[in-house]
Amino acid sequence: SWGYNELESLNKQNLPAWIAYLAEKSRLTAQADKNYSISYRVGHLIQTTIDISIEELVEEDAPYVTLLAWQGKLNRYDQSVMDQLSLTLGVVGPIAGGEFVQDVAHTIIEARDPQGWDNQIDNEAVFNLQADRLWRVSEFELEETEVDFIIGIKGGFGNLRSDVGAGIGLRWGLGLANNFSASSVFPEQKFNRLNNISSGWYFFTNVSANYVANDIFINGNTFKEGHSVALKHQQFGISTGLMVNIYNWSLIYTLLYLSDQYEGQNAPSRFGSVTISYHFK
Repeated sequence: SWGYNELESLNKQNLPAWIAYLAEKSRLTAQADKNYSISYRVGHLIQTTIDISIEELVEEDAPYVTLLAWQGKLNRYDQSVMDQLSLTLGVVGPIAGGEFVQDVAHTIIEARDPQGWDNQIDNEAVFNLQADRLWRVSEFELEETEVDFIIGIKGGFGNLRSDVGAGIGLRWGLGLANNFSASSVFPEQKFNRLNNISSGWYFFTNVSANYVANDIFINGNTFKEGHSVALKHQQFGISTGLMVNIYNWSLIYTLLYLSDQYEGQNAPSRFGSVTISYHFK
């Protein structure tokens, strides 16, 4: 991930022309009392069955999927409200190179050879357009520290994933107003967002609920018949962790628990993530 913070506006001088057009259509235009940032990221995500030593199709497990994608995200924020608009473009299927990457990685670490890649979904171009809004609805001092509450809503559309959701978060630490642009009430499953931290630290806990209309990682290919499992439309997530800034370095450690994404899911989605950012002056 890489990006640019503290922009005066989002326009053709600091954005590619077609993304600037998207910003204008979404009304993320210049306002004197707002700050702006843009971030880009490239990601590669592999999903396999629970037991990769099985060569045959495992009907009860979600399909083998590889996503290779680019994402651009526009942010407009102050110390109370943040608007985000993101566009993800990519491909899934053999063209995304998941089998090759996993084979090489498992050879290096001397892990088991994955056997089920003949069952992966077919090639397909994918996209997702998503908008989020966050509000700081309450804040107060606790001795020499600060506490605030954040609520958020989001909506996304695309053959990669379509969903709507809402969440609430609690933060405790120092410099919360200046660090608002690094906040989220939603667990990031596919990409960790770029963090724009000036100073401070905080602990956080978030709870969110989503209605998911479609998810290519569960439903399989959009326009072709293939392996899929029954998507659970109502989903929720809980996340907790710590953000800390040390000079130009920022670190976020997050523990996540996600509800089952499909019927008959055997293994719960519990994992940790670490995001490290360096801020150039």
